[in-house]
Amino acid sequence: MKKKLLISAYAISPTRGSEYAAAWNTVKHLAGKHDLWVLYGMSDDHMGDTQTLRQYIERNPLRGIKFIEVKAGWGAKTINLLNKAGFGWFFYFAYYLWQKQALKVARELIKEVDIDVVHQLGPIGFREPGFLSKLGKPLVWGPIGGMKIIDKQLLAELPFRTRIKFILKNCINKYQLRYSLRIKLAFKKADILIAATRLGQQTIKQYFNRDSYYLPEQGIAGDVFPAVNKFNNMADKVQLVWSGTLNGRKNLKMCLQALAAVQRDNWVLNVLGDGPLRDELEQYATENRMADKVIFHGHLPRKEAVRLMAAGHLHIMTSIAEDNPAVIFEAMSNGVPTLTPDHCGMGDVICSKCGVKVPIDTYDNMLQQLASVINILLNNTWMLTDMHQTTLLCANEHRWDKRLKKLNHIYDEAIAVHGQRNSYPTEGRLNIVP
Repeated sequence: MKKKLLISAYAISPTRGSEYAAAWNTVKHLAGKHDLWVLYGMSDDHMGDTQTLRQYIERNPLRGIKFIEVKAGWGAKTINLLNKAGFGWFFYFAYYLWQKQALKVARELIKEVDIDVVHQLGPIGFREPGFLSKLGKPLVWGPIGGMKIIDKQLLAELPFRTRIKFILKNCINKYQLRYSLRIKLAFKKADILIAATRLGQQTIKQYFNRDSYYLPEQGIAGDVFPAVNKFNNMADKVQLVWSGTLNGRKNLKMCLQALAAVQRDNWVLNVLGDGPLRDELEQYATENRMADKVIFHGHLPRKEAVRLMAAGHLHIMTSIAEDNPAVIFEAMSNGVPTLTPDHCGMGDVICSKCGVKVPIDTYDNMLQQLASVINILLNNTWMLTDMHQTTLLCANEHRWDKRLKKLNHIYDEAIAVHGQRNSYPTEGRLNIVP
């Protein structure tokens, strides 16, 4: 049944990836089934930067969606100047104030529109749940992410400052999960919770004794088609693809270290992305005689990045902390299998049909296993041809039509749970089957 949905999607854009794209794709596909009012705060680099979305809406009006820009107050803007200057944690203080403003806007909206369900959609991090539970409407929160405690073995080879940063983040995550009363209350008040990863489901159960649905924030839109022509020249060079920001968390260094140990030379690595470690990583490639085999493309327009991904034979991912990066689904939708450590959202999404997962172990052992897998695939390139077909089969399991069915069920259940809670406020909620 068609519903009136109020969705909070702070960062949303039709042209960017990551959480911007996750919010955009969710909203765009929901609009075909429901009427949406979408609260947002940015579509570009920083809070209040909304020009891209505003211009897009003017040129491409979308039926069934009313976008409502929530303008940050002077306090949030002032605090966010520190975020712009590179002090990233100050974003959360500014975002807290933005959420306060979003509640005011939402309260005015529900005076005019009888909203059926409120969906706290994004960003997906657990540490800032917003205030929309105060509206007294059925509330869905999620997909929720950011709760992972990073394995110390993955931090072993990182630079000292980066290692300290992630150790500190681990401590903050543990503290907030255990002791933040506001976060505990948010998990208690939401009628339905959605976890972005299987580990997230376990964490929510462990710390908040709540069941949750598992649903990655990303999905696959459109049809998927085989591209067998790209395998005609694979005997000459296997096209490897790595995509992401060149920083410590995305950890391209591990990929380069593994490739330095590979015995075959019938490969080229296309690095899609830019970042603060680019000079260091280019130097590493040069010192290990891989400068002619590792192509740093820098930051590319989305269309060009997708073209290079689609032309790839194997996607390699070496991040130490993720939820469900969009690049996995972009690779999958083009029939490109992924080689990844078996953790985070990658461990949930990738299976033997669409990639290879390396168990979490000591850093040296993981390097050896990554190099071993790459060697096997370079020696047996027919395996990549076969995996292209089976990866496309997996892609169909993550299509948006299937995600919509699950979301529609979740919205129906949120209404039922909310009604039960209001009728029996001292009782528990309906048991859900994730």
